[in-house]
Amino acid sequence: MSLSVVATISAKPEFRVEVRQALDRIVPPSRAEAGCLQYDLHITRDKPDSFVMIERWQDDATLDRHMATPHFAALVAAIDGKVTGVDIVRLDLVS
Repeated sequence: MSLSVVATISAKPEFRVEVRQALDRIVPPSRAEAGCLQYDLHITRDKPDSFVMIERWQDDATLDRHMATPHFAALVAAIDGKVTGVDIVRLDLVS
């Protein structure tokens, strides 16, 4: 069964553009990964510093492999100190 992830990344206002660019860069290589079913970046309409990544993975193992990729490590390094928080929720489909 597939696994969904909703990751909310809250940028510090002065780093909004840099965080957005870093998030934009991770989308293409993530979508190309085996087991990635969806990887979409959104911005919150009423909070321009808040980005939401909606992901769907084949299973936990594919998500774990994603989090061990060089492009994921590059994202973590690029946003370090530039965000006020990152909230990650893993979801299982019920119906």
